[in-house]
This record gives sequence, C-alpha cells and structure tokens, in this order.
Amino acid sequence: MDAPERKQSVRNAWINRLRDEALRMRRTEVSKCVHIGILIGTYADADGTNAFPGGETLAAIAGSTEETVTRCVKVLMAVGLLKRKRRPNQSSVYLLVLPMGEPVPWEEHLHFYTDTRQARRKKAAKEKGIAELAAKLEASTEDARNPFRDGFRNPFPDGVPETVPAGGSEESGNRSGTGGNTVPQRVPEPVPVGGDHYIPTYGRDPEPDQTWVDHSPQPQERAGEAAEAFEQSAGENQDDQPFGRCEECGQPLLRPGVKRCSAHRGTQGRRRPRERRSKAVQAPLMMPVPSGPEEPSQAAPEPFQQPTSDPFAPRRVCGCGREFRDRDPAARCPDCLYAEHAEAARLNQFGT
Repeated sequence: MDAPERKQSVRNAWINRLRDEALRMRRTEVSKCVHIGILIGTYADADGTNAFPGGETLAAIAGSTEETVTRCVKVLMAVGLLKRKRRPNQSSVYLLVLPMGEPVPWEEHLHFYTDTRQARRKKAAKEKGIAELAAKLEASTEDARNPFRDGFRNPFPDGVPETVPAGGSEESGNRSGTGGNTVPQRVPEPVPVGGDHYIPTYGRDPEPDQTWVDHSPQPQERAGEAAEAFEQSAGENQDDQPFGRCEECGQPLLRPGVKRCSAHRGTQGRRRPRERRSKAVQAPLMMPVPSGPEEPSQAAPEPFQQPTSDPFAPRRVCGCGREFRDRDPAARCPDCLYAEHAEAARLNQFGT
C-alpha cells in the first residue's frame, strides 16, 4: 500500500521559497527583505491570507526601523512575492504570492531598498564636492597659465610678447636688436711687447701738476759729537728740570729730595731686611734650611686621633653646647678636642 502524499501549505511553501532565494543571492539587501517577509508570513493563515501585522510591530521584532520595514515591503511587492491591501485607520492586509518556477528578479527592484533619502542626500553632497574640487583645479590651472587674467595687470597689450629681431646688429659693439650706437666704441691702448703692461712711474713724478720740494744733502755727524751736544744741552737746560739732575751722570731726577739717580744711589735709603723674615730654601729637596746651629729642629706634630664613638653610650652635652655620646662624664666633644689639638700644634710650630 502506497504512503499517502504529503501536502504543504501555501504559507510554508512561501517561507521555504524566500529562504532559498536568500541562499541563492547571498546579498545583505536580499537577506533583509527575506527576513521581513518571513515575519509577515508567520502572521498569515495556511492558505497565505489574512496577514495584517503593523509596521511598528515588525520593526520591533526585526530590530530595525519602520523605514527599513517599508522599504523591504516595497521590494517584496515589486518582485511579485507579496500583495498589499490598505484599510482605513487600520494596518494593511498582506497576501502571500508563490511564484511558479520563474526566478525572482531581485536585481531589477533592489533600488527601492537602497534609494533612500539619506542615500540621495549623501550622493548629492558627494557630487557637489566633486564639482567644487574640479572647479578649483581648473581655476588653479588657468592661474598658472595666465597669472594676470583677472585684470590686475597685463604686461602685453595683445596678450603676446613683443617680437625680437633675429640676428645681430649691423654696427659692431651693440647688442642684438637694440638699434643705434648707444655705447661709443672703446679701443684698448697698445701694449708694449714684453715686460710690464703698465707705464713705470719710478724716476719721475707720476702727477706733473704737483711740485715737490728738493731735499738738500745734510752733513754727517761724527760719533762723539752727538754725546758732546747732549751733555752741553743737559748743562744748559739743567734749570728747566723740575727736580734737578743727578750729580754723577746728569740724568734728570724723577723724585724730589734726592741728588742721585737710581743707578748711582746704590742701597741708600733702602730698609734693612728684617731678620728671619724669610728662610733659605734648598732647591733640590725644596725644604727649609736652618739659618744657624743655634736654631733647634722642631718635630712634626702628631696627627689628631678621632675618638671612637659608642652608639650605645649615654648622650651628653659639652661645655660648648654640642651633644655627643660618651661613657665618661668628664669627656668633651670631638670638636673641642680637635680645637685643643690644633692650638697645641700651632704653639709647638710658631711658639708663643
């Protein structure tokens, strides 16, 4: 006995056909329209009639806007999968239409989904920007070709530079196309062959309009005459010197109250050096040398030994006001001990 043939309702067949179309096209716009169509089919009866969901309800279920639902319904109606009947003051009633074997023309009617107000506004703004950019490029190109096209200044009345005559001038010494002889021709002076290329000026006056005074020859003086003349002039002008002259050599004195110059004065007027003012230094060893046997040699002072600090000793206050740690009640601070050591070393070295 044969199995009974299974019959499929119009609603289920229509939903399966939409699912197959989404798998065949594999486009985002088609998948969105199929989704809205399947939601509408769930509200229809088994025969595909009496489906009247509202646009707000479909938008809430699909998670989109009512405008998107409206555009999807337009595409489904354009391809012949859905029919709509409007009712006054009520939601529209939809009828599911099952195509009979022919392919669904999605490509011809997807403009109902993509052609929106926002898309048209963006397209217009893009076309306007492209046109403005093209105008700017054209203006910049025109400015580069003719920078004075706006009427500010035209260097050439006819827009074309003046012609320049070809070839050189008939007269020598002029530039090409300049016309007459604007610069007189200059001929260089002849240059003598060999030697210098200028007229020598030695042995004659280079400027004849000036008269030079001739120098008469002067007699030569003997070696002793200059010294005798100086001594004679010194004896005659001795009274003219403000501080007089030296008794030995006759040189003028530079200070009052002296009778001899510094060369003949010797050690007169100098102070005697004070004894033990400075000590002789031995050059090789650079050490002070005692001036005599009576000066005893002094021993070098012992270095200062810093007292060790006991961190566990009680805190004490020195007579100078400083705090230190020491177990001896009569001890003093390290600063006072160092000052006492320095004073003893000074007295040992220099005496009282």
